[in-house]
Amino acid sequence: MRVVNGMILSLLLLSFSCTEPKNKESFRISGKIENTGDRKIIFREIDVESYRNIDSVILDDIGLFRFTYSSKEEGFFVLKFSTGEQIVLLTRNGEDVFIETDLGRKPFIYTVKGSPGSSALQEFYAETEKNISKADSLRSVLMLNRESPDFYQLSLSFDTLFMKIIEDQKVIQKTFIEENHGSLASILVLNYKFGLVPVLNIKDDFAVYQGIDSVLMKKYPSNKHVLFHHQRVLGFLRQEKEKEMLKK
Repeated sequence: MRVVNGMILSLLLLSFSCTEPKNKESFRISGKIENTGDRKIIFREIDVESYRNIDSVILDDIGLFRFTYSSKEEGFFVLKFSTGEQIVLLTRNGEDVFIETDLGRKPFIYTVKGSPGSSALQEFYAETEKNISKADSLRSVLMLNRESPDFYQLSLSFDTLFMKIIEDQKVIQKTFIEENHGSLASILVLNYKFGLVPVLNIKDDFAVYQGIDSVLMKKYPSNKHVLFHHQRVLGFLRQEKEKEMLKK
């Protein structure tokens, strides 16, 4: 019986992952999820300042799923699980994206095939997860010592360690942007927040913001994410010019 079940699962996986999308005017996202527990996946699009739900599915014991969608332009999409984990994708029509993950594994990791932009983001989030784990460990130790008479001095030393993590995260993000300067993924990474605070900001890292703007406006002149970023850059330049005029 196990052999038969294994053969059936292999055939199902083959049908989900190895066939070409029938319609080049759409893209497909499918995958195999372990330890589903009847959990729900919500398929969402990331808009410039919000999310938009597109579809959803309740996973069965086998854990296979599939979404097909047609988008006017390359964009950012999210698979959000009812357990809180999420997978961010950068995809476009014609791509056949296949994802594998295990919801019972901590920390949460996944693999993605069939989408270069999504693969690049997967590598970024995997690298970032290391810094998140370090920061969480520091917070845990700090909370365990909150009643200690040396808590104040301890918190000061931990602030230094937190700042080191943030500086390391800045390097990760700037390196990613430099290596993927022609990809829309650079916009998402530019705006990534470590906790509640953006790691990079337009005042201190304007050269990065302007570099992304100059490259992507040529490559994606009508993309909504690129246009939104372009307006931010123009707005900052306008503010800086007004400040200079007030000084005179």
